[in-house]
Amino acid sequence: MEAFAGQEGVRTTWSSEITRWEQNGTRSVLVVVVLEDNAQPARKLRGVKVELSSEKAKDQVYLDEQATERTRAALEGISVAVALNGMPGASGCTGAKEFWPGYNWPWNKYHELNVDFCGDSKNSALILHGRGKPGFFYFPGKSPTVLAEILATAMEKLKQH
Repeated sequence: MEAFAGQEGVRTTWSSEITRWEQNGTRSVLVVVVLEDNAQPARKLRGVKVELSSEKAKDQVYLDEQATERTRAALEGISVAVALNGMPGASGCTGAKEFWPGYNWPWNKYHELNVDFCGDSKNSALILHGRGKPGFFYFPGKSPTVLAEILATAMEKLKQH
């Protein structure tokens, strides 16, 4: 979707901000978008644009519908792992196999959103980062369950457009 969005003649025909997180100088904005190619109006892509920024880094990730669903399911997997095994601990993190670069997933060649849930019950954080790009974006107190629910809401909005 990122490659499509960057092509000449592609424009956003509809968008709606789903959520905005701002904490300690770090920001994440999730927007559902419908992109259309002016030269081929029948060619449309729907998905989520994630804008990430901090004092040290900036990134923008596009997730088509399939990637959004995969990310949502991975976040639910992280939530289940934490429920079964407990919090990762003060110096640990829990992720999902969908985000691990060691696997030869077809989507590993794309710039998508990776997520880790780190910390203990007193100091937990959701850490977002674009695959293959430098920069990590920390959101203390946020959980994978909350982000999974936000992505589910985004998918529902996309079905309407």
